[in-house]
Amino acid sequence: MWIEQQPSKRLAADRREAGSCGRHDRLTVISACSRQGVYSPQGVRSQPGAEAGVAAILYVLVLMIFLAAVVSVISARLDDFSHQRLKQTQTIWLDHAEQQLQGWYAQNAAWLDAGGNGSAPPISASGILSAAGVQPLWNAQLFVSDATCQSAAQGSLCYRSLWLAIPSMAGTAPTLQNGVFVPNGARYVSVSGQAIETRLYNAALHQVKRMGTLLESGFAASESAGALHNDDLDWFAPEGCTNGNGDGPFACSNGGWISWADYTQGSGLAGTQNKNPWGYAVEVNNSGGEASDTATPYSVELSSPLPWGGAITSLVAQPF
Repeated sequence: MWIEQQPSKRLAADRREAGSCGRHDRLTVISACSRQGVYSPQGVRSQPGAEAGVAAILYVLVLMIFLAAVVSVISARLDDFSHQRLKQTQTIWLDHAEQQLQGWYAQNAAWLDAGGNGSAPPISASGILSAAGVQPLWNAQLFVSDATCQSAAQGSLCYRSLWLAIPSMAGTAPTLQNGVFVPNGARYVSVSGQAIETRLYNAALHQVKRMGTLLESGFAASESAGALHNDDLDWFAPEGCTNGNGDGPFACSNGGWISWADYTQGSGLAGTQNKNPWGYAVEVNNSGGEASDTATPYSVELSSPLPWGGAITSLVAQPF
């Protein structure tokens, strides 16, 4: 009977000892309870859930730092892409606007530069943009210089310069100082009035030369076709013009200047180009000024007016 009760007594003792685990000092508790698996070998109960929570927090923090770095890199690249795209767009706009301004200048060169050396533009910068069909973007500004004149083969050549600028987002705005454009970091294009007026001037020179060649050919053709092959006849002038030696198909200028269109009317040269590149009528004098209508070699003078004064002239002499 005593032997059968041994397990019951030991179980009761274990229960009492376990119940006392929370009522003694730490050393006692460790000694009494270590065999029950209540505490770890270090004397502290193991907490698997808490360790997992700390690991999760660290993972989230690392992930957030990584994502922030990725976002920063993407943002920087997007900013760079956006900046490059803006530069490309502005470049395309400036190039197109430059072409529009060049075309407008060439069509209005005579009026724009007629004032001559040192003259201010006859139209405002905003007026030029509007007339040229340029819609300002990004606070773009147009700067126009006063006219400058230089010597040319005959007379002078006058012109002005234009600058269309998009101000920099940082720094001082562009300015025009004493006719010199100062960009101050702005993106800009320029329109050279010198290049435009030079092309027009050279075209006028070529036109006068071509007209002279036509008159020489006309004189020779009239002389060959006439019944009288007489070198004393002035085929640049009609019969009855001033000196009385005229016998040509052209009109008489009566000692002054008449337009090419009036002079060639009724001749084989009627209908040929009669205005110079600036739109002024080329004029002819066959009976006065430098023209000779009294003795051989007979001659006729051509004059192509320049917008700022003066003219391109040519004396065409009787061919032999």
